[in-house]
Amino acid sequence: MRRGDLTNAEWERLAPLLPPEELLPLDDRRGRPRTGHRAAINAMLYQARTGEHWRDLPQRFGCWVAIYKRHRRWAADGTWQQLLSAIEVVQGTSAQTPSDASSRRPKLRAVPPPTPRRRRATPSDPVLTRLRAHLAEVVGQRTV
Repeated sequence: MRRGDLTNAEWERLAPLLPPEELLPLDDRRGRPRTGHRAAINAMLYQARTGEHWRDLPQRFGCWVAIYKRHRRWAADGTWQQLLSAIEVVQGTSAQTPSDASSRRPKLRAVPPPTPRRRRATPSDPVLTRLRAHLAEVVGQRTV
């Protein structure tokens, strides 16, 4: 495992949410084994982190064409958004989309609202926090 790759704890949380690997189409080239989900996601994280072209992915990730196609397919069918939403639900947070922010108008009040009681902060799971950051990075990247 290298810096920036999914840790074992992150992979254990993410693996049940992914589509089965048996449903993956065969790679374009004959004789080349399929790239597993973990290696493909690590490649996508590497590309999002470094900004390199897909064609310049290191060989350790497998066939760049298969990884690129999987990324495009998951972006098109909403798999990335579903994964991110599932992690946010488990973590108990939800990201506010920019469209939600622009549609809300501020409420005008004559009396200031009462001060809320201090709640004990619930500790967030660091594995889920890091995994959510990884997925948000991949979801937010350009797919060109």
